[in-house]
Amino acid sequence: MKPISLVGLILATTFLLPQPAEAQKKGKPGSAKVFLLSGGQRNHHGYRDQAFYLANLLENTGRFEVTIGEDAAIVETPAIRNYDVLIVAVDRRDPEHNFSEGQQKAIFEFVRSGHGYVSIHGGDNAAKNWLPTWKEMLGGVFSRFGLPDGKTRKGHFTVKITDTTSPITRGISDFELDDELYYQLQMMPDIRPLATIEYKGTAWPVAWTNTFGKGRVFHTTMGHRDFGPNKNDPLQNPSLSRLLLQALEWVAEEAANR
Repeated sequence: MKPISLVGLILATTFLLPQPAEAQKKGKPGSAKVFLLSGGQRNHHGYRDQAFYLANLLENTGRFEVTIGEDAAIVETPAIRNYDVLIVAVDRRDPEHNFSEGQQKAIFEFVRSGHGYVSIHGGDNAAKNWLPTWKEMLGGVFSRFGLPDGKTRKGHFTVKITDTTSPITRGISDFELDDELYYQLQMMPDIRPLATIEYKGTAWPVAWTNTFGKGRVFHTTMGHRDFGPNKNDPLQNPSLSRLLLQALEWVAEEAANR
């Protein structure tokens, strides 16, 4: 066996070590500032992978500057007012990341005052300490208490665009997606879905908008990624990526005018 050179050993070790995430990118003048709140139950979902993907997706347009965090304490500080949009892309029912009552009220005030809010997949998972205002703000929540009782189903689905007039769905046709469907959500009665998935003879809403005070809100139930390497990430589906980008633009547009 040939001896391994020192250089070869260093190179081999370098590629085996975890590589650092890319640094934040500066946006163009007037870019919307986004705080992306990640974090969630450990060894559960691929939250960090999704956070890095979303940050790159947004910053590569030159229209957004993204800061990623996992501690929600920032929402109760003046620093949160530096951001135009708050993204919550995770299920935060886990005790380590559960929103305190003060944090919940701070988020509501953030949106009421004209900032934008984007919620993705588990961002609608209601914890037992959630205030009823969440349903009013998000337009609907996934809950295992109260009625209806939320259900999930993993599989291959057809996402049907039901509102083709919205700027969020511009240029997007019906598309196929491997994902986890949330159904039997507790919805506000006046929500009109942008997209639905049909299951068991019912068209379940999977993307919609809402207004809360002066702020715009977008939520999609799509985007489940299992924990571990090389797992399928629905957010990387080109149609869903475009839907998210256009949703961020719509939400940030009003925030910029506050």
